Amino acid sequence: MTIKQKVLFIGKLNTECVEYLQFAKRFECIHYQITSMQELIHDFQHKLSDVEAIYAGWGGFDIVGGFNGDVLDFCPPHLKMVAICSIGFDGYDVQGMAKKNIILTNVPSMIASEAVADLVLYNTIQSFRNFKIFEQNLQGKYSNTGTLRTSLVHGKFDQFTGQPILKPVIGNSFSHSVCGKEILSPRKHNAVIVGFGSIGKLIGHRLSAIGMNIHYIKRSKLSPFEELELNYKTTYHANLDEVKDIVDLLIIACPGSAQTKHMVNGSLINSISKPFRIINIGRGYIIDEPALVDGLRNGKILFAGLDVFENEPTVNPDLIGRQDVVLTPHIGSSTTENYNYTMCTAMENIEHVLLNTGGKITNVN
Repeated sequence: MTIKQKVLFIGKLNTECVEYLQFAKRFECIHYQITSMQELIHDFQHKLSDVEAIYAGWGGFDIVGGFNGDVLDFCPPHLKMVAICSIGFDGYDVQGMAKKNIILTNVPSMIASEAVADLVLYNTIQSFRNFKIFEQNLQGKYSNTGTLRTSLVHGKFDQFTGQPILKPVIGNSFSHSVCGKEILSPRKHNAVIVGFGSIGKLIGHRLSAIGMNIHYIKRSKLSPFEELELNYKTTYHANLDEVKDIVDLLIIACPGSAQTKHMVNGSLINSISKPFRIINIGRGYIIDEPALVDGLRNGKILFAGLDVFENEPTVNPDLIGRQDVVLTPHIGSSTTENYNYTMCTAMENIEHVLLNTGGKITNVN
């Protein structure tokens, strides 16, 4: 009888799909839930010592701070690879894994990029039209649509709390403004995208389609051919200082690094010449959140749409409950299509490595 190679599964996945059932015929699949660092290391050295590959689903090793330090030092001695489902590999000691001849693979996914760009489009429209304020207040004594619209036109906005101050006003207003905030179309406004990789380019495509002027910040300017491939007009800037007098919407779509930490800080916010909106789908710590809160409270920042947070998974309590802020719990790429695609790709990576098929893998190291 042929002994199957053992694959450890961390995190949930669709075990009913055909791809997994076929995978399970080729390998011995061990599903494991991490409860503590101590227990994980013990199991790595004992009952999981003959594992040759690890499938790390969404969340992966987050509970123990990632695949680094003691987790890497005491990992199964015959471990050949770790296959993660995301494109990001924060928390994985890439160089340390390479030294131990452990392959790390991720899943670059255009499906994920498309989904993230959709979220930016959603927040962009929210930021100019203030839909959240209308939706949050269409209830109770303001359940009459005419009364709500008129009350919001006459109301004020408490910048400190991010809440409207309303008194019922009977009428039927056009709602060209809400609590002193203009209701605007995004069309002809300037969107500045920081980071212009695959996701940044898709964001530009969506915002160009609704009539926005697209500006991008990148280490180097796109070539004429690359600009032509976009099929929409863009303007290049070398840094944020170049856009401080034109930006209406600032979109953070760059990777996190020591260089980008707190790129958006109090000094930058104050240097921008007019009130502006901000969306972050990059890394939470790119924005100094206390400075962001200050900007919202003093009116310099008109809107914030955040899918990532500086101290994730914790969300700054000063951001919660504000009607000029839209918060989502890091779900920009969370669609069923992407969930299944990343699962299948990660399993394919494992097959290619363990079975030595010669197939292409999406390796990091």
